[in-house]
Amino acid sequence: MTRVLIALDESEASLRAARTARAFFQSDDSEFFVINVTRLPVPWVSGGIYGEVWAADPMLWGEQSNQVEEEGRAEIAAEAADAGLEHPEILVEMGDPADAICKAAADHNVDVIVVGAHDKSFLRRLWDPSVADRVVHHANRPVLVVHEPPEETPAS
Repeated sequence: MTRVLIALDESEASLRAARTARAFFQSDDSEFFVINVTRLPVPWVSGGIYGEVWAADPMLWGEQSNQVEEEGRAEIAAEAADAGLEHPEILVEMGDPADAICKAAADHNVDVIVVGAHDKSFLRRLWDPSVADRVVHHANRPVLVVHEPPEETPAS
């Protein structure tokens, strides 16, 4: 049995990755896990006579994180269905995406991780590091990175 973990983030790149995973690994003995990782929202509190701002007590996040998880689970299940994945196990995590993907891969003992890659410029990568790149460098199992197709240039 091949166990495949697919990272979905509501982007076209991740949907393409899910479709590619289905095409490569679709067989009677494949088991699919679909993960979506949401960064934990940080509620900020302001107050005081000088308008100070600080992070709210993490104990206040409980209800908000449960709501985010339920909404994420429904959205990712719909996206997995759009990709043609039948009955995947849906995983919704909060935190750093690359760390959560690598941890889920280890926890579920998957054989391969599939991630989509966004083509980013050098400057954008400095500001917004590539999750796919971090997963490739930190996962202890094979990673299939599905890139965006090259842009078509108009014929002259």
